[in-house]
Amino acid sequence: MKRLVALAATVALFAGTLAPAATEDAPAKKTRVLLLTGGHDFEVKPFYEMWDSFAGIAYTKGTMPKDAGLLKPGLEKEVDVVVTYDMSPDISPEQRKAFVELLNTGIGYMPMHHALGGHKGWDDYRTIIGGKYVFKAFEGDGKKIPLSGYHHDQDVKVTVADKDHPITKGVADFQIHDETYSQCYVDPSVKVLLTTDHPKCTPQVGWVTKSGKSPVFYYMLGHDSKAWACPEYRKILVNGIQWLAAERPK
Repeated sequence: MKRLVALAATVALFAGTLAPAATEDAPAKKTRVLLLTGGHDFEVKPFYEMWDSFAGIAYTKGTMPKDAGLLKPGLEKEVDVVVTYDMSPDISPEQRKAFVELLNTGIGYMPMHHALGGHKGWDDYRTIIGGKYVFKAFEGDGKKIPLSGYHHDQDVKVTVADKDHPITKGVADFQIHDETYSQCYVDPSVKVLLTTDHPKCTPQVGWVTKSGKSPVFYYMLGHDSKAWACPEYRKILVNGIQWLAAERPK
């Protein structure tokens, strides 16, 4: 997979960097993904090996906040879904505005795992993704929201709360070895797809919402290669991307 040449590259040039996964039985048309990381360490090799294994997805790498300038209107013509596996610090007010304008075009958006803790100084970001990892207590929904916490190497039983949604359809309840986030803020208006009763985890671990015209799927699971090895985790990830692409306004 090729990297973006530079932040200043045009969206048209960016489109040319999309490369197919090396799979003989790959479909002719792939879902085009911009995959953004940054601001948080992760196991690089197994992470991209997982993405390379998804036959129906063609992804291009980017790094936040360096490549935040790509998140602007016009990207929706070249990319079906933006996936953020980042915990980016703040982006500029101009970049925030452009990102909101991009979401008003209807591009699919999938923030993953530690993206819940990104953009600490941007209050509206929690509205975009439907939740927040809380670094500083605040008032929300008429109550005080306490600080969140994280807990490594937990065995988590995940319940499929909505078995009919396209993202979770055909997926049975499962167990995953993963990092958990506790006491996170979750907007009560989101549609919850995945839950857990783990005592060290926020009950909602996967939900869908909408920002502007864009469908949004937040997926809390997926800290490291132990989690990525879980077949149900992978199926939900791929289903989520396909659903986001299909839900874009025609």
